[in-house]
Amino acid sequence: MMQSMNKLGVGIIGCGAVAQEHIKAFQKDVRSEVRTLVDRNPANAERYRDRYGLKCAIETDASKMLEQNDVDIVVVCTPHNVHTQYVIAAAQARKHIIIEKPVALTPEDLYKQRQAVRKNKVKTIVSFVLHFNPLLMTIDRLIAQGVFGDIFMVEVDYMHWIWMTPEDKWYGSKEQSGSAILTGGCHAIDALRWFARSEAEQVCAYQVKTKNPIEYPGTISVNVKFKDGKIGRSTTTFDAQMPYRFNIGIYGTEGCLRNDELFAPKLFPGQNNFMKIPCILPDSANVTHHPFEGEVSHFLDCIIEDKRPYPDLEDAAQTHAVCFAADLSTQSGKPVIVSELLDKP
Repeated sequence: MMQSMNKLGVGIIGCGAVAQEHIKAFQKDVRSEVRTLVDRNPANAERYRDRYGLKCAIETDASKMLEQNDVDIVVVCTPHNVHTQYVIAAAQARKHIIIEKPVALTPEDLYKQRQAVRKNKVKTIVSFVLHFNPLLMTIDRLIAQGVFGDIFMVEVDYMHWIWMTPEDKWYGSKEQSGSAILTGGCHAIDALRWFARSEAEQVCAYQVKTKNPIEYPGTISVNVKFKDGKIGRSTTTFDAQMPYRFNIGIYGTEGCLRNDELFAPKLFPGQNNFMKIPCILPDSANVTHHPFEGEVSHFLDCIIEDKRPYPDLEDAAQTHAVCFAADLSTQSGKPVIVSELLDKP
């Protein structure tokens, strides 16, 4: 793959709000350069080219960008339901790929993407950007240091007021957005798996439809049994009139964490109450708050140093399988085995 002018070239497909954050992140890393913006409406691409002073091509057809030798990385920022065609095409063109979440709305589409990426041996990263949020990075390190002892339960919630018709925003549409847990709650499921340090085995979930005009039920409560015996719980809601909250709970035999409050007598002998971790919290639905710079820097590191990115498509497939299982469980009223939703052609 050609890396002209010692920079990795970037092509972005879909020039909505989140594309802007990728553009800013790539601009801040001297190892990369945005070379092409693709959007069915060229005016969407032109506004970002002009706003950020990019010297890049504008295309309405992604296939033209995929033929460019000076594009090494493709960012897929389209609506969820058309991710698959672009991920497959980018993999076949031997481009490394950043995929916005959720990567797919069905197990079948997820399988097709994984097959294309495996066959063409390209690197991927799925945009679960909270992996680069300081609080979540701190929690990851505390777990790695054994601060909590034997962790037996993990909780992560995605709680956000999204109250709109399908005509207002595309993510009010079931066809384009799928479900609440796929549209937003997948961030919480990703963190749940990350902190559990185990794969999910079985999922049981319930949902409720309120007067929220989005086409799908806006609230789902999920219980997870992990392979190593841990249990997990996650709630996604778009229905509650409240500020955005990304709640996190880690419960262990030697310590506990609730959001940015830590109780860890193993670290702090004599501690008798929770202490605050002064930190940037994940509690913002505004994409400009999200740490895209960390994600982009990590992905560039992995391409240049030939390392596996995290979370890549293979890891994210496990997160999506939990989401699919949760949605299926709400329909059947029964627990669903997660592994049955992986490798489903």
